[in-house]
Amino acid sequence: MTAPRFFVLGAGRSGTSILQEVLSLHPQLVVSHELRVLELALIAASVFDTRGAPLSDPNAPKSALGIELGREFVAALGGEQLRAAGKSGGVYADKYPPYCEQLAALDALWPQARFVHILRDGRDVLASAHAAFVTDRGWRRDRSVPPQEAIVQQWTRHVKAARAHAAKLAPGRYVEVRYEDLTSRPRDVLTTIFDFVGLEPGAALETMAARLRPGKTWRETLAHSELAAFERDTAASELNRELGYPPTALGESEPRVESDAANWTEALQSAPQWFDAGEAALARGDQRRAVFAFLRAIRGPQKDLRGALRLLDMHERPESLFAAMNALHSTDQGARSALARWMHARGLDRDAARAVMGLAGGAQ
Repeated sequence: MTAPRFFVLGAGRSGTSILQEVLSLHPQLVVSHELRVLELALIAASVFDTRGAPLSDPNAPKSALGIELGREFVAALGGEQLRAAGKSGGVYADKYPPYCEQLAALDALWPQARFVHILRDGRDVLASAHAAFVTDRGWRRDRSVPPQEAIVQQWTRHVKAARAHAAKLAPGRYVEVRYEDLTSRPRDVLTTIFDFVGLEPGAALETMAARLRPGKTWRETLAHSELAAFERDTAASELNRELGYPPTALGESEPRVESDAANWTEALQSAPQWFDAGEAALARGDQRRAVFAFLRAIRGPQKDLRGALRLLDMHERPESLFAAMNALHSTDQGARSALARWMHARGLDRDAARAVMGLAGGAQ
């Protein structure tokens, strides 16, 4: 049985998943993906203390014996995770973004455990959340992306909660790393983490570092209105500055050459304006900006369906599935025909695609 030696935490879209994946390449380490060991330990304790009653309350007080049983249950799971990975006798850890708000409980159950907190510029967290929603099927819950305010407020809350409890921990139990450093200086950051958790990186360091590359930043992926809204959120903008990230330069008298997306989106507010901007970009042969604009024409509660139709024509792009979700709810005949063509381009028989959309047979 193996108790968790450390926990990986960070606000959603801060890089916890890539960090978990890379760390698990170490020959002696398994970092499980959101096993939620805290919840499992408390559930086991609750079941024990209520003698297995089917309606046991997981929030009910736990006995010392029940808590110990919960810890042993998690340790057994950790050992099994290592055995399944062919790393028996190694080190076990778990990652889960909401651990940011659960440090006190984790600390109480595993007082020897350590915490690795990955931080990221709040603007990039916002941009990543938006991108994940329109390209990653696991993130889609609706035809509109989550409101910016909700994403930014959760990021602010998680980061502040983790840092507040970390200030109460003994030295050597908490470390912060930055997503930007992890992807630009992976060897340095990974070495810091392995020193912190008591493992030698060894030859695996090069394999791990090769998995990490800098990606797009908010300068390329957020619009002027989104950046301005972030800066207007006092809690978020102040936290970003506290973390050492420079403020967004959006003032008319300030140079904005580094804000590529903001420069050409300053006047764009409505869905039709975004669609028109996408058409102009497409006419110039700039597909990147066209996709950027067409997505924003359909991403919010106010939509211009023409943006979805344009994205459906780009069937090879992952964003086209989000466009299909939006067009699916339209009764417009043109939208249904475009959906049928998209389905056919993605591999469905042409006649079957038209039948699914309630269209008569024949060429379109």
